[in-house]
Amino acid sequence: MRKLKISIILCWAGLGWLQLAACNQNNTPVNLSHPNDSFHIVAVPKAQLTFFEQQPQITFWRSVISLTKDSCIVVHKDSRRMLDVISAAQLDSMVVKNQLDVAAQCYRDKNGYETCELVKFVRGKKEFFDFQKVGPMVDDAKIIFDQYGVNPIYAQFILLIESPNNPKARSISGAVGHYQLMPFVAKKYGLVVSSTRDDRHDFAKSSMAAAKLMKDYCIPNAERMAISIGLEPNHDELWFQLLVMHVYNAGAGNVRKAVQVIGPGKSGGELILKLWKTQAGAFGNSSQNYTQLALASYVNYMYWLNQISEKL
Repeated sequence: MRKLKISIILCWAGLGWLQLAACNQNNTPVNLSHPNDSFHIVAVPKAQLTFFEQQPQITFWRSVISLTKDSCIVVHKDSRRMLDVISAAQLDSMVVKNQLDVAAQCYRDKNGYETCELVKFVRGKKEFFDFQKVGPMVDDAKIIFDQYGVNPIYAQFILLIESPNNPKARSISGAVGHYQLMPFVAKKYGLVVSSTRDDRHDFAKSSMAAAKLMKDYCIPNAERMAISIGLEPNHDELWFQLLVMHVYNAGAGNVRKAVQVIGPGKSGGELILKLWKTQAGAFGNSSQNYTQLALASYVNYMYWLNQISEKL
């Protein structure tokens, strides 16, 4: 069995640039089922990742990302405790028969939850998270983010979760492309958005816009929020990077409202865990989920790369 050689090239203080080069143990080139001959990843330090990886929210989303749309996870919403895995056909049958509320109550009764506590049915999303397409994009994005002095880990998180399997995706709010940029953001950074041309579909241009948005808006606002509750911003710490990602997704005003509700805390890790459970203004369920998905997809991506190396 051939094994991929994994080497770490340091980039950015505290981070590693992992390259799964297309070489076996004898350094003989091998072919991968991939348009490029290598996969790249901006590595999160294990000591920082472990704290978050053990949280039930990450376990839940890792399962959602791993399961196909033919499966469905039954989950207690507040705790993210997984209660069951059923088929999508079973879920559809309950919907048609108008039995979803009855089924949810059965799960509450069986697991000792109050009637007011929400039980959700979440379909698998493996088809959406196409990790095979992410490696080359991260590699290209790193070059552009480096040019603007922005940590490429932000590009990696965004590319892993926004639209990895559909770069032409358009959100309900009008965000488009790999970075799901809104029209006004794209135009602010020089991209053309019109009825005949949309530069948000241009990977290089949208990467440039996302890098500038991070540098000019997301990172400075995250710094001010951290300081406002007595935390020292550290650009190399995962908790701060996740706070920046929340700003990218929900906007500074909405994240600020949530941070103000939370107030001073002991650590950045505690802040992120509380953000996952705090609602304020337009900072709601999807905003809470954003960095949970970013971390879960990163962990699954790492495992996926390891599986590829073991098969070669």
